[in-house]
Amino acid sequence: MANPTLEALHEIDPADHAAAWAIVREAELVVPAVVENPRDPGSGKFLVLPHKDMQLVVAFTAATRIGGFATRTRSHLKLTGAELAAGIPAGHAIVLDPGHDDGRVFLPEVIAGDAAQPEA
Repeated sequence: MANPTLEALHEIDPADHAAAWAIVREAELVVPAVVENPRDPGSGKFLVLPHKDMQLVVAFTAATRIGGFATRTRSHLKLTGAELAAGIPAGHAIVLDPGHDDGRVFLPEVIAGDAAQPEA
């Protein structure tokens, strides 16, 4: 099965985070989540991995990519990268396709234009 998001990301230098985010923000991602209502991302929590001083929200370019990463979640949401960035807590990063050699991390400053704003 073709994975157009992954194919497009392979064409982008791994250090060009802005160009990669431009693709991912529009792409439909598979997001493991622990939610009460699968149609409402706000009803639960996204699967988050702590890494050093960061919190990484897990997402995949396709459901077939989850097999390379063990999750215990029961629900998977389909959201665009922009929707995911808007739904995660401020300051969190997104890890795309963890457990794979071609996985990527989008830091808060890369997704800032789409991310939730901190409460004042």
